[in-house]
Amino acid sequence: MDETEFPTDFLSVMARMGARPDLVDPSKGQVQVNDYLCSNGIIRIAPLMLLADTVVGMRLESFIEDWTFTTDFSFRRGQLVPSKRIEAKSTILRHGKKLLVEKLEYVDEKGIHVGHAQITFIRTPLREGEVKPDVGKVRDRMGHMQVPPLEQTVEELAGITIEDAATGRVSMIPQEAVRRPGGFVQGAIMTLIGEVSAQVFAESHLGSPCFVTGIDVRYLIGGRSGPLTTSAAWIGSPERGSIQVTLTDEGHDVISCTFLAQVEPC
Repeated sequence: MDETEFPTDFLSVMARMGARPDLVDPSKGQVQVNDYLCSNGIIRIAPLMLLADTVVGMRLESFIEDWTFTTDFSFRRGQLVPSKRIEAKSTILRHGKKLLVEKLEYVDEKGIHVGHAQITFIRTPLREGEVKPDVGKVRDRMGHMQVPPLEQTVEELAGITIEDAATGRVSMIPQEAVRRPGGFVQGAIMTLIGEVSAQVFAESHLGSPCFVTGIDVRYLIGGRSGPLTTSAAWIGSPERGSIQVTLTDEGHDVISCTFLAQVEPC
């Protein structure tokens, strides 16, 4: 098979988002923006979280012997402008013995600053007998792949359904296409669930289309069995636009993720 072809074993929702590392500068990556990655004309935060995970996480995995898992992700939008391509560049804030923290700046094809993120990873030793894949080769392959265009929104592709917008309840039954190695739902998909919950909750109460302009995510324990469901509530008055979202793995009766989201009408 041609190395630039899209392999069937990469047919995951995460791969279909199209985030890819820069093959020249390991601190950079980019994503091509299309309508199916957007809501109300602006790219969702979840693909930008995946871009951060791709740029920072894959670089860490390439030189750290341990596994690295995302614990926290914070994002704030810059200018709300439609974009065709977004590039992220990371800078180290702290690399400690246990935690690794970096920040990312996002700019579009015109050089407009469209976002800022901070992401934290925790080092976890391999279990006896575990062997890490050659991340360098995977990274190179991702950088060259031609990803098939999306034909539906990323939330539809992930299988996210809105059950009750008024309470922010959305749900997803985890399929293999949204899992990372080890069986847990990948962090960008968890982010997408929380983002959709906050948006539909705000739109239901405010009566108008909304942007999620910022989000803080705490990845407590990976979603595994499902259904994964959410609930949302205002923090203060709705006019302030602050929302808390809780994501529960009902199969294990455990809170998997919590979110603090900021929204504003379009």
